[in-house]
Amino acid sequence: MTIPTSLNGFYANSLAINTNSTWIIAVIGRDVLVAEGSSMTNNPFIDSGRAHLLEPFCQRKITLGQWLSRDCEVWELKPEAAVIDGVSLMVLRDLLAVAGEEVFSLACRAVQLLGWQDTHRFCGSCGKPNHTTGKEHAMTCSDCKINNYPRISPCVIVLVTHGDQCLLARNASWAPNRFSALAGFLEAGESAEQALHREVFEEVSVEINNICYIGSQSWPYPGQLMLGFIADAVTQNIKVDGIEIAEANWFRYDQLPGSMAPPGIMAGALIKQFVDQATLVYG
Repeated sequence: MTIPTSLNGFYANSLAINTNSTWIIAVIGRDVLVAEGSSMTNNPFIDSGRAHLLEPFCQRKITLGQWLSRDCEVWELKPEAAVIDGVSLMVLRDLLAVAGEEVFSLACRAVQLLGWQDTHRFCGSCGKPNHTTGKEHAMTCSDCKINNYPRISPCVIVLVTHGDQCLLARNASWAPNRFSALAGFLEAGESAEQALHREVFEEVSVEINNICYIGSQSWPYPGQLMLGFIADAVTQNIKVDGIEIAEANWFRYDQLPGSMAPPGIMAGALIKQFVDQATLVYG
């Protein structure tokens, strides 16, 4: 199978093409077993040559597609598999913080598909059990003929800027000094731009313009598609909602708070882009 070079080796596909060997993303709960000594950025996953060690613990397998010219599967394992020699259990959030773009995408896809099957075991119309299909990722009701596909929830995230400053906020559930960009889910009927204006105003009472789309990223908590933007502030006075947002402040590009998202995560990528651009302009 020829994979477009722009995909950098990862092709999302519900069907295996029966390559000679397979990459296995081994999941326990929401954590991932990674091969010890492997590169977390390039490829931490387990080669099928070691599948015999995992097989006794495997409860479920789902095809993810193809990765580096091989079929790729997620295996849901029993907790006892964590003691297998040559692998170590890694918290998903820690893996996402250091993973390369394609590794990040595969880990997200693995966990999201397992979670989607768990939450769509029954038909939402008649209540009877759903079953998986062999042709695509869908949970199907035999009676109603309804197909349920993996749920993807679009979410906007924006770094609001004003000159050499950016607006960062702390969620009410976060530890002190942990700040990030503002984010929120799209409501039914909204465009991404409408959601940005609404979310920023609701959370910090700031109005924005000059919205610039930066990029997107899958996020498996539980199944978001993060749409990343940078926007200019029209107003600067901050008034937090006191519900989602505990505090928010303007920070100079060279005086950011200590706990920030890494650049491999969309929030961190937005902040890094702003810092890089501000450094060129302001020195």
